Amino acid sequence: MGEALPISVLLLARDEAARLDALLPTLAFAREIVVVVDAATRDETREIAARHGALVLERALDGFGPQRAFALAHCTQPWVLWIDSDERLDSAVGREIAARVTSGQEATWFDLARVTYFLGVRIRFCGWQGERVVRLFRRDRARFDDARVHERVTVEGSGGRLGGTLEHHSYATWAECRDKLFRYAEAGAESARRAGRRASLLDVVARPPLRFLRMYVLQLGVLDGGAGLMVCLLASTQVFLKYAGLWADRFTKAAGRGR
Repeated sequence: MGEALPISVLLLARDEAARLDALLPTLAFAREIVVVVDAATRDETREIAARHGALVLERALDGFGPQRAFALAHCTQPWVLWIDSDERLDSAVGREIAARVTSGQEATWFDLARVTYFLGVRIRFCGWQGERVVRLFRRDRARFDDARVHERVTVEGSGGRLGGTLEHHSYATWAECRDKLFRYAEAGAESARRAGRRASLLDVVARPPLRFLRMYVLQLGVLDGGAGLMVCLLASTQVFLKYAGLWADRFTKAAGRGR
C-alpha cells in the first residue's frame, strides 16, 4: 500500500462494534480516522475503533448535525471523507478519491451515487433512485447544519462527481428498522418544536397516507415488490408518529395548565 492520503475520515458510531471491525480496515488509505462515539454506547465500539488506530472521541448525542460538527472540528487533514458505519465504498470510489485529492484540482467537494438496501434487498425506487450525496470535501470550506436528523454539509466552492457507488445498509435487521422508526420520528418532532411548529389533526390524519402514496405510487415503490411496500409503510408510520407527537403536545400542555 502506498503513502496514506491527506484525508480525515469522519464517522459517528453507537453500538457499532461489529460493523466498525469490518469497515475500518477498508479505510486504511486515509491518514486519519476520527470516530465520535455516542456516550450511550453499550458495546465495544470504542475499543474496536481504537484497535484500528482511530482517534476516538465521546460525546452525548444531541443531534446528528451538532455531532458531525464536533467531529469535523477534530479533523486535521485537508480533505474529509464522511462515511457511516453502515456504508461501504466500492473499489471504483477508492480509486477516484485517490486521484482527486492528489490532482491539485480546484473543486472543493465531490458527490457520489448511493444505493440503499432494506433487509438485504436493494431498493431501486421509493424516491431513493438516482440519489447522490456529498461525502468528500475540503475541511476548511465545510460546515454542518444543526439538524437533529438528516443533517447536511454545506461546502463553499465548486464541486464534482466521483465514479463508483456508496452502498448503504441502513436497515439490515428488523430491530434496526424498529429502533430507527421511533428514534427518527421523535427527533423530527423535536426539531419541529424547536422551530416553533405545531401539528393539527389534519396533519396526523392526512400526512401519513400522502407520504405513502408519494413513495409507493408517484416514486414507483410498487416496483420494489414486498421490500418496497415495507419501506413505504415504515416511512408513512414515521410521519404519523412525528405529527402525533406534535399534536399530543397540546394535550400535555392543557393538562399542565389544569393542575
